[in-house]
Amino acid sequence: MVITINRIIAHFLDKKERTTVADIDYSSELLTIDDFAIQLIDNLHSSISSNSSIKNAAFKEDETNSFTTSLADYLENSTDPKFYAFSKSLDLLKEKVERESLAKGGYYLFSDYYVDGNRYVAVILLRKKSGINIIKKGSVYKLDGAENINIEKIAMAARLNFNIFNSTGNDRKYLAVITTQSDGEVSEYFKEWILAAGMIKNTVNTDRLMRLIKTIKLPLDEDGDEISRSDFQRQVYDYVRTNSGRRVNIYNLSEHFYGINAKTAIKDYADANEITLDPEFKVGSKWKNLITIRAAVPGIILNVDFDKINENDVDVQSDHIIIRSEALAKQIRNDYDSAISLDGQ
Repeated sequence: MVITINRIIAHFLDKKERTTVADIDYSSELLTIDDFAIQLIDNLHSSISSNSSIKNAAFKEDETNSFTTSLADYLENSTDPKFYAFSKSLDLLKEKVERESLAKGGYYLFSDYYVDGNRYVAVILLRKKSGINIIKKGSVYKLDGAENINIEKIAMAARLNFNIFNSTGNDRKYLAVITTQSDGEVSEYFKEWILAAGMIKNTVNTDRLMRLIKTIKLPLDEDGDEISRSDFQRQVYDYVRTNSGRRVNIYNLSEHFYGINAKTAIKDYADANEITLDPEFKVGSKWKNLITIRAAVPGIILNVDFDKINENDVDVQSDHIIIRSEALAKQIRNDYDSAISLDGQ
């Protein structure tokens, strides 16, 4: 991977958790582009690309703010002053985080670089922790040392793919947004600052994955036979609930049920059905709807999807069950009448 850095700068936004006061300590000039800067961008670019929480987005249409306008100015005329002005859009973020008591500050790294001939502009929030070698020398934050900054130290990031952004007649998403928040959701203040749109909520990801699981080709058991749909759904439900703390990675899920050579099984099926799905997310409360409730007494067997147990579909009382379904009643009545008719013959 060949890295060429055009410009890079770091500023420090000072904000303590559970406070509503923030301050920005700006660098007075751009960072020197040296071997460590190249190593850092190489590491961060790879970390963003491989991060399972990545969300694809675009800028909001018919809406601008200081972030998008200063970025547009810079992309139109890529000079050092224009890049510095773009990084000063951090003023707008400061206003937003001051309204969020739980928001925390950190180092904001702005960079414009090429990877194998493709241009990217990225803004990355790095938390102020030990091991992050960004230090203040005079009026400039500098990169110091040779340690790779790993993804755990990235709190949030937004990366613009300039080639896609600048192409015409292309509806592909050109913003890659990541977060390391436990719920997998990008903070609203960060999304509002970069004016990101089109990101998929966890609830929508959950609904889409459930739809895929209910229709995808069934995996095989140890004897090479397809397992039942209800068994598959229950096993998927249990796998996510017990193995990943309600977070699901569709590649790991595919490998677990379809084998090491089929890690993209769910992704491929989603693409074939034009269903957009994030690679990793936290499942919502509807995840339990994958479960099928089974009950049987002599002569009666019931398989009921979890979400059908309610007063409108399958109403479970203390000593009886009411099934409200005209279609089901018709099926039973028709089969019963047919059996009576055959018996009369």
